[in-house]
Amino acid sequence: MNRGLIIGLFLCLSFIQITTPLSMIIRRESVLKAGAQFKFKTTPVDPYDAFRGRYVALCLEENYVPAVKEIKLSRGRTVYALIAVDSQGFAGFTTAAVAKPSDKPYIQTKVLYVSGDKVYLDLPIDRYYMEETSAPAAERIYQEHAQRGKQDAYVMVRIKDGFAVIENLYVGAQRIEDALRQGRER
Repeated sequence: MNRGLIIGLFLCLSFIQITTPLSMIIRRESVLKAGAQFKFKTTPVDPYDAFRGRYVALCLEENYVPAVKEIKLSRGRTVYALIAVDSQGFAGFTTAAVAKPSDKPYIQTKVLYVSGDKVYLDLPIDRYYMEETSAPAAERIYQEHAQRGKQDAYVMVRIKDGFAVIENLYVGAQRIEDALRQGRER
């Protein structure tokens, strides 16, 4: 094989290996800087999963939209979940569109399943990653605040062109990192 061809292929492969993760980082940072901000309520979720690394497992309180009889949706279908903000400032989903909206905020997601008159969404904002040693304690604090009856946990999410990035996780009225620090100081 020609030495120049081998060097060319090596350089192309190296370029791809560098640009792929770099483009993922740039996209997330772009959303965090320029994306519209939404606050979603969370609900309790079973925190145990031996295969998932160190993060706080999240579940949005309203992870579904009403089914529309005219649109047949099935598991795995890409949809655009339209977002509306209520009087308390919390975001929720109003409908799942099959065409990308041009004038309303949305998250691009997939249908998890359809049950009766509800379409459940496989939302891309179900994990809040943290420093490895802090995540278990943060998970416990989050679970305390996400219990039924208390439920004062929520996430701030930035969304740009349907791509969502979690900006912060709040418990009570403070960021989870601040609640962790406060718990350590006691």
